[in-house]
Amino acid sequence: MVAVPLDVLSLRAGLDDAIAKALAPLRGATTPLGILFSGGVDSALLAWELRDRQGVSLWTLGREGSDDLLAGKSRATRLGLAWHGMPIGAEDVRAADERFREPLEGSTPVVRAVLLSLALAIERAEPTELVCGQGVDELFLGYAHFRSLSEATSEQRSHDDLARLQDSDWPRTLGVAQSVGTKLHAPYLSPGFVAASLRIPISLRIPRDQPKRFFREWAVSRGLPADLALRPKKAMQYGSGVDALLRGVRRSHS
Repeated sequence: MVAVPLDVLSLRAGLDDAIAKALAPLRGATTPLGILFSGGVDSALLAWELRDRQGVSLWTLGREGSDDLLAGKSRATRLGLAWHGMPIGAEDVRAADERFREPLEGSTPVVRAVLLSLALAIERAEPTELVCGQGVDELFLGYAHFRSLSEATSEQRSHDDLARLQDSDWPRTLGVAQSVGTKLHAPYLSPGFVAASLRIPISLRIPRDQPKRFFREWAVSRGLPADLALRPKKAMQYGSGVDALLRGVRRSHS
């Protein structure tokens, strides 16, 4: 067994405390609770942490045959939790792009695809209280653009990405949820978890050979099976197929 440095153990302990506090209100309730579940480590850890709570189910959005639907189903079975697929097609994406035009107005094409994926998932999931894994990519440098950046540039980009999420993208998503009568939680965006994450030096959060390595290893230390924590995952808009469907819709109207 490889020894874990004491400073890393201390940093993990800070995350342990923060996630426990962020999830405490959800653990204490018994009303139906859905987890937006792509099968990636972010949502898999939430499912693992809440697996013993009464009324929990997993919900995965994607076009037929998409990576997310396939991974969601198999990994839900691995976790022993009820799973529901939410298949979509081009017409669903076209209609949603029009329906959510106002709250998504002004976002870049990439951000719009992400937000539209979330909007469709929020709208289609049956529970009116949902949990999602937003925030991990910004805090633990999960995006592809971090792979070639220096530590200093990565830290600034992480700060900028997190600020955009907190100030713009997350409020838009909450607005979508409110418009369809859904209460949406993002435990990783709780103030305590954000603060605990930012106490981790950028040298430990930088991707190097594996995106979100520190987060993944912490998830394993929380008990999440390693095959669920370490498996690569596509971004939601690509894994679900929403980005490809949206581009097809735009081409057909150009």
